[in-house]
Amino acid sequence: MWAINLLNSSMFLYSWTQNQDSSMIIIDNSRLQSHIMYALSDSHMHKILQSTSLSDKSVTEIIREQDLPHSSAYKKIAELVKWGLLVLYKSELVEGKKVAYYKSSFHSIKINYDGTQKTKVEAEPNPDALERISMRFYDL
Repeated sequence: MWAINLLNSSMFLYSWTQNQDSSMIIIDNSRLQSHIMYALSDSHMHKILQSTSLSDKSVTEIIREQDLPHSSAYKKIAELVKWGLLVLYKSELVEGKKVAYYKSSFHSIKINYDGTQKTKVEAEPNPDALERISMRFYDL
């Protein structure tokens, strides 16, 4: 087993453990576990993560695709980025306006709660999204 560290935009350090024989990682950090469970239980956050799990999308694309209110979408995206669950994947100028594209940090997430032990959260990372985080970290 080996550990990976993730530095998100609010400068919290999260860590997780990965089994060598699996692409899933075990989320050890209770704060990150709480953020993941909260995000999946919030219908708008869940839709945003679902929309960006396979490909990067602009806020406008997410709003249109998931039929989300504009103000809620922007607030939820900001929270997800702050928690490290969503990554600013790229930005570009389109018709003189800066357009940001986001991607989910994780491709899939499993939560196991059996009532007798600690809740277990496992996730399959989006390697290219996590690569973006590490590239920004090393640019600091």
